Amino acid sequence: MIEAYGSLYWFYVLGLGTAPAIVLGLLGKRLRPYTRVATVLMVVLMLGWATGQLWWLLGFLVFEVALLKGWLDYRVGHPHVNPWIARLVAAGATAPLVAVKIANLFPTLSLGFLGVSYLSFRVIAIVLEITDGLITALPLADLVFFVTFFPTLASGPVDRMRRFQQDADRVWTRDEYVYLLGRGTSLVLLGAVYKFVLAAWFTTQLDWAVGWPHTLAYMYLYSGRLFFDFAGYSAMAVGTSYVFGIRTPPNFRLPFAAESIKDFWNRWHISLSFWFRDYLSTRLTMFLMRTRVFKGHRLAAGRTALIANMVLMGAWHGFTLHYLLYGLYHGLLLAGNDWYERSCPLYAHRHHLAYRLIAIAVTFQLVVFGFLLFSGHILAS
Repeated sequence: MIEAYGSLYWFYVLGLGTAPAIVLGLLGKRLRPYTRVATVLMVVLMLGWATGQLWWLLGFLVFEVALLKGWLDYRVGHPHVNPWIARLVAAGATAPLVAVKIANLFPTLSLGFLGVSYLSFRVIAIVLEITDGLITALPLADLVFFVTFFPTLASGPVDRMRRFQQDADRVWTRDEYVYLLGRGTSLVLLGAVYKFVLAAWFTTQLDWAVGWPHTLAYMYLYSGRLFFDFAGYSAMAVGTSYVFGIRTPPNFRLPFAAESIKDFWNRWHISLSFWFRDYLSTRLTMFLMRTRVFKGHRLAAGRTALIANMVLMGAWHGFTLHYLLYGLYHGLLLAGNDWYERSCPLYAHRHHLAYRLIAIAVTFQLVVFGFLLFSGHILAS
């Protein structure tokens, strides 16, 4: 078992795996056949033969592929589907992830495999796009390739199948691939500096910031470590994807320069926050507006959906209290942000430099306090 983007041995193996892709790309040849083979080999190395995770992955794929194929066949034959049937299918696609999260509450249980969360998100998105009529065909090889694409297996970013398939089907010209290779290489190097230099430094500083006297220092140091470690991993995953001809979307865009909590979630873990927005929050808002309680009350429905959306995002990290509190905290912040932008007179000054600087400072403080909740440090101290 090899930790992705975590050791010199990983990069040695990755270098061997990318070399044929680079040659094919520079020759203007199709990358997809080789990338599929590389994905199988790398996934085996990442999960390991002796851990049992490969069997969990195979079981997951058999279950989800059967569900997706069955749902697609049913959807083609039934243009107008009962929404409760669609919700039941979506719940079925989510069931393996929920089972793993529940099992994680019990240390003696060993259930799941590396990357089950991100693979589940890809599958759930396909279910919903089949429901919406956006996906009308699912070749088995393309489906498995998308779901298991190795550069983003462990921790994302979360791609969309239709976008992914466009890149996978494309034959890049030599000049186009030279750009992808250069961009990918620069992202891998940037990610390595983030993870192995900056995140490592913040980690060493956390050693003394224990107990209540140092909680404030811990909050900032933990936030720095969390950002540089995760942003570094994401940059390396995106960069590796580029080398294989897949333009995986970025996951971070200067999040600590955000001028509001809403702006922050447009910059932080972008692929996940947009996934929740598109596939959960928006749909939940529409559902709540059709109910008796929120019918005709769009703002109340939208703010309730924001809170529920973020609580579920917190639960996705785990069913422990600090994750749930983190989700609730950000849900309340987003609901408050929506009220502020619609009702507070101060928002009219948002284009002034002084306002923007103050907004960045306030948002940063709110965000790092949220990371303190996320860390569980307060509950553990």
